[in-house]
Amino acid sequence: MRDSRSRTFVRLTFANPASLVYLGLVAAAALPLVFASATADNSFAAVWMLLITAPTSMLLLLPDFADGDSVLATAYFLAALSLAALIQSFLLGLIYWGLRGNLAQQARTTT
Repeated sequence: MRDSRSRTFVRLTFANPASLVYLGLVAAAALPLVFASATADNSFAAVWMLLITAPTSMLLLLPDFADGDSVLATAYFLAALSLAALIQSFLLGLIYWGLRGNLAQQARTTT
């Protein structure tokens, strides 16, 4: 029985060790963003999140549609970071699946 496309996407994004470790790092990096409103200095709250989601988030943050510190700008920023984390988690799942498939294929041919 073949998986549907959405089930395959979910499996590659969330159900492999590489993606789970990456999403755990993203969740840990998001903690300063959650608690930034409770502290007086929240200027560097998003730095770790930007660094962990760096290649994809920089591309998604290029078109800055909202100016200043508006609610729209904040929502766009958080949505871009979340989407970047999901895209990178999916790509890590593809890499893990590809490497695991190649290793299994090599094991079958050598035995």
